[in-house]
Amino acid sequence: MGKPLTPARRQGRLPKECSQSVRRSGPRWLAASLVFLCVITLCAAPTSGKKKKPVSRTVTGVVLDAAENPIAGASVELTDSVSGKKIAIYSKEDGKYLFADLNPNHDYELQAHAHNLDSDLRRVSTLDDRDPIVINLRVPPPKE
Repeated sequence: MGKPLTPARRQGRLPKECSQSVRRSGPRWLAASLVFLCVITLCAAPTSGKKKKPVSRTVTGVVLDAAENPIAGASVELTDSVSGKKIAIYSKEDGKYLFADLNPNHDYELQAHAHNLDSDLRRVSTLDDRDPIVINLRVPPPKE
């Protein structure tokens, strides 16, 4: 084992050769600890006072008839391919529609309904990184 603790060693007084090595490494250890704490604090601190807005996606467009005229009041249905959730809105007087705050990590299907007719089913892919994504829907769909 080692030497038994003497009263001097119990009180923190070390032999001269030990105390010199402690004095030499003490400031280095303290400096390294302070640098480490600063790095941790800076990494954990927010970069600005504002919270970052979550990334989202917008899909917009116009519902048109066969003569390329806008259709007001057409039902436009958006289906989330991941969750199966459906959202339906009506086009405005100028035929425009807008779906906002969509998850950019989900694929979507889009279709318009007007005058007992449906447009083609259109898809929005996660691979498409445009924002907004503009998709014009034709009711009835164009003939090929």
